[in-house]
Amino acid sequence: MVVFGWLAFLIVWLFFYAEDYGVWQNIAIFLVSIIVSIGILAAAWASWGIRYASKFGEGRADCKKPKGASIANAIAGLGWLVFLVIWLFYYADDYSGYQNLAIFITSVLVLAAVTGSVWVVRWVRSQRA
Repeated sequence: MVVFGWLAFLIVWLFFYAEDYGVWQNIAIFLVSIIVSIGILAAAWASWGIRYASKFGEGRADCKKPKGASIANAIAGLGWLVFLVIWLFYYADDYSGYQNLAIFITSVLVLAAVTGSVWVVRWVRSQRA
């Protein structure tokens, strides 16, 4: 249902509204539609997982709670997506395609540095113990 709803949104958007926006803004809207679709699917699976977690995960030693590193990386990834959408929607039209590509590559490098640092800190802490 989510996939069909997403496709219906894209068809309506492209047919009626896409011409009112620039290429970069349309890319941002496309990314937001993917993020919303993933959020809907994640909420559905999370509710299922919460409901049935006691049946499948109770007493298992391999079921671990989320660590701080995983949460920090999820927040960094979400922050990167928010930055990317805001950049594409509001600022990308003022720059050339090459400059926008440079901003994208720089943002990926910053994301990699943040997430890599989180995992390095986690590894260093595990070596001390």
